This record gives sequence, structure tokens and C-alpha cells, in this order.
Amino acid sequence: MKNNLKVLDGLRGLSAIYVLIHHARLTLTQPYFNGLSKHPEQYQWYDKLMVYFFSLFKFGHEAVIIFFVLSGFLIHFRYAGAQYSFSEFKLKQYLKKRIIRIYPTLIVSFIVCFLTDYIIRITTGDSYPLSQYSLSRFLFNFFLVPESPLWGSNYPVWSLKHEWFFYLMYPLLLWSYHQQRIMPLLLSIALFAAYLFGYKIDYIGAAAYTLSIWLLGAVMATVYHQNERLFNYIPILIVFCVAYPFIARINSNYPWLDLCFGLITTGFIALMIKRNKSLLAKALSSLAWLGTFSYSLYLLHFPILLLFKALAIHYAKNKELPYHLWYVTGSIMIIIPIVYLIYYYTDRIALNYKKRI
Repeated sequence: MKNNLKVLDGLRGLSAIYVLIHHARLTLTQPYFNGLSKHPEQYQWYDKLMVYFFSLFKFGHEAVIIFFVLSGFLIHFRYAGAQYSFSEFKLKQYLKKRIIRIYPTLIVSFIVCFLTDYIIRITTGDSYPLSQYSLSRFLFNFFLVPESPLWGSNYPVWSLKHEWFFYLMYPLLLWSYHQQRIMPLLLSIALFAAYLFGYKIDYIGAAAYTLSIWLLGAVMATVYHQNERLFNYIPILIVFCVAYPFIARINSNYPWLDLCFGLITTGFIALMIKRNKSLLAKALSSLAWLGTFSYSLYLLHFPILLLFKALAIHYAKNKELPYHLWYVTGSIMIIIPIVYLIYYYTDRIALNYKKRI
């Protein structure tokens, strides 16, 4: 399984890079309908090529769904064996590992976010970012409460709040599974249906349905351990690719969109595990090094991008974002090594400590 985990690390790292590029193209250049579509004369031929190339990176939300499915698989993997008994589950150790995994980088992200917002304030005079800071917002974000307002301008924290909700729900789900195997499925269906039909649970919100997507990974881990024959059929889920483009991208459809893409992701991950000697699996395994700091990259890149955006507009003669995409390319090349250095002196140390627990 060790080689298979390299494939998953590579997929996680590639997804983090994808989200970075997705956000860079949204923050550091003119949007298509205000840029190339309306003012084609502003673009050289190579700028046009770059616009079309970067348009491939418009599915940042889908990359987050990949994170959820991977997380469900990896968290449940060690507990998914047929011989595992819930009496062996050590809640204190589990929570300690989750805290060590999440909080060092989260705290660093608070610092980075405040510093970038403060620099924006003193450089450009824009006070809006600092207006997002309050004690109540900080507490909501520190304790990772879903559906709570952001502290600062680090938008990607929303998915981390969902992830933390999954972590807190997992011991209950694992216990209920060992009482009656169908119970986690029934609970997830109930929460999914409640959200779908407009019943929003305070401070849980959309995490009520994304839990079902996280559980897809957990179910895959169970099947991997307990039914190899059935696991061989999971890649068939990739056929949902046929349906996905036809689901309208409106807010009320997002539970279905995310579930559909979660099924596609589950099928793809199972295929990569099953065909770990394939060229694609080997290519993903070669990117495993990106997976080591993917969490830091995901959580730290956005405030830095917003700083670059504010400076680009402030120092531009026309006070607008550029029509070219060189800032997008440059920001990606700058942010990756910056985040890696932060990871090396923070998250890497925490991960090494976590391994000894």
C-alpha cells in the first residue's frame, strides 16, 4: 500500500497546485468577459494562448472535493479492517493527531493573513480587509466552526472547517458502524436530505452534505480491506463523468454536483490504486513531494495572492488589473517556494512529531 499512498500524495499535491493556479487566474488578471472577450486588442497572440491555457484551471471547487474523498479514505484506512474492534479506538490519541495535523498551519495562516491584510491597509489605504477582524470571528475560525464568517480574507479556510467537522463526527460514525453497519449511511443520507430540502443546521450548514462526500472515501477504504472483488468494480464510478457536465451549476444543485464529482473521484482513486503500475499512476507518484506540503500550500496561498492583487492595482497607472497573465505566472513561481519554506519550519516539524505518537 505504500506505493499506492505515493499516488494519493501526488494527487493531493496536484490538486493543491490546481487550486493555487485557479485562484491566481481569478485574482491577478482581467476576467475573460471583461478582458479578452471585450478588449481583444489588449492581448498579444501569446497572451491569448495563456488565457485559453489558464481557462483549464476553472474547476477549483472540484479540487476541494478530491481533498474530501482522499481525507475520508486515509483517515478511515487504519480502522477499516474486518478484524478491527472499536474497543481499540483511542479517542485521545486520535484527537491529538488531528490537532497536530491541523492547527500549526492554521495558526500560521492566521498570522500570514493578518500581515498581508495589514500591508494592504498601509500600502493602499484599503481598510476593508481589516474590517473582517473581530474576537467573535477569530473564535469561530479558531475552533473551525462551519458556516461561520471568515476572520480576515483567507477564503480557503471554509473547506478546513468542513474537514474539522468530519474529524469530530468520525468517532461517532465509527462507533455506530460497529453497532450497526448501515447507521453511518443512514445518518449521512439524513443530513444530505435535510440540506437538500432547505433545512440548514446552524453552524453546520453545507458540511451536512459534504460529510457524505467524505464518507465515499471511508467506504472505499472499507471495501479495499474487506472485499477485494468489489473494490475492482469501484472504478466504474468514473462513468458519472457523462452526467456531470449536464448538472446545472446553480447553488441549489451543488449537493448533487459535489456528490457526482465525489463519485467520479472515488472511481479514479480506486483505479489508481488498482493500476498503480500504469503511466498515469507513476506520474502521480512522481509528484508525491508536492503532497508533503499540499496542506500548507492550500491554506497559505490565498492571502499572498490578495496582497499581490492589491499591489498590482495600486501601482498600475490605470488602477486596474492587467490584461496579460504574467502576474499569474510569476505569483505561482513565487508562492510555491515561499510556502515550502514556511512548511519546512512549521508543518514539517509538527508532522514529524505526529509520527511519534
